[in-house]
Order: sequence, then C-alpha cells, then structure tokens
Amino acid sequence: MNHEHIPGADPERENRRTTPAIYVASLADYNNGRLLGDWIDATIGADAIYEKITAILAGSKEPAPEEWAIHDYEGFGNKRLSEYERIEDVAALAEGIKQHGEAFAAWVDYTGLDPEDWHHFEDAYLGEYDSLATYAEQIMDDLGLRDEIEKYLPESLQPYVRIDAEAMAEDMRLNGEIYSVESDSGIYVFNSHI
Repeated sequence: MNHEHIPGADPERENRRTTPAIYVASLADYNNGRLLGDWIDATIGADAIYEKITAILAGSKEPAPEEWAIHDYEGFGNKRLSEYERIEDVAALAEGIKQHGEAFAAWVDYTGLDPEDWHHFEDAYLGEYDSLATYAEQIMDDLGLRDEIEKYLPESLQPYVRIDAEAMAEDMRLNGEIYSVESDSGIYVFNSHI
C-alpha cells in the first residue's frame, strides 16, 4: 500500500527524503467507509507510537474501535512494511535508519534478520560505493598498494602496472567475502561473514 494517496498526506512529501513515518488508520472507520488516521513519526519510540495510535482511535465515531493498520509508510528505503507490522519492530527499524541511513533498511531487508540481531549492522556495513570495483579500489588505496608500486618499481614501468579492481571485487563477491545491495546512487557493500 506504500505511496497510495492518503488524506492529509503531502503529495510533495514523497519526493523528499524524510524521517521514517507510518500512516496508521482506524480499521473500524475504514470498514465503514470513513478514513480516520494520521502520519506518525516512527522514530519516536514504540510507546509514543502506541500513544498516537490510541489518540487516533479515540477520534473514532465507531463503538469501541480497537483495531488499526499501517496503510502507508515512507522513509524506510526499499524495506516493505506490512499492514500489521509490530510497532516495536517499526520503531527499531526507524531508529536504525535515523542513526545509520537507508543502508540500514537495505541490510535488514536483504538479510531478513530478526530485530535482536540488528546490532550487527555496524560490523557488516562497509560503505556506499559507485560499484564493487570502486570498493576494491578503495581497499587498494587503504592498503597503500599504489605507494608500494611507486616505491619498488622504476618510474618507467609504473604506467604498465595495474591491479584489476573489477576482477578483485568479483572474486571477493564470488568467494562470499562481500555482498552488495543497490542504493539510490550506487551500491551498499556488506561483509558476508557478519
């Protein structure tokens, strides 16, 4: 249901990077042809989200409205939320995105790990790059390989020496050392052993 038009939603909001938010609706009202709901900042914590949901349900004209659903969401990257996602998981995911960016949502979505394992993100995340070859080039720079070439090879031979970054990156991927997930501007690279 992501990106449906929901009353009260700002149409330009979809075009901006936003704080993770959910649109929660009263199901009693929805089932009776009325839309009653609101956007909730998902980074405020599970208890505060439940308080906001209680306030939404309190505005219902239906007798004893208790059920609600997430009818839309934004700011969660490619991670898809279900209508009945646990609020504790939504809040934890939103906090991770707030702290680490959309790479966190991509990692959670790709790995399928349970929330109690999400603390491994910092060890698994290697960065965002244009390509795996760019990541391999960064490793070579970090290891000082270019400096070593300049140090040990005569200047006349240096233009002919090149390490194949694409092949190196592909070998790392095929050997199971790393994996990548597409981002808006390239790829997120992760350590496969974590």
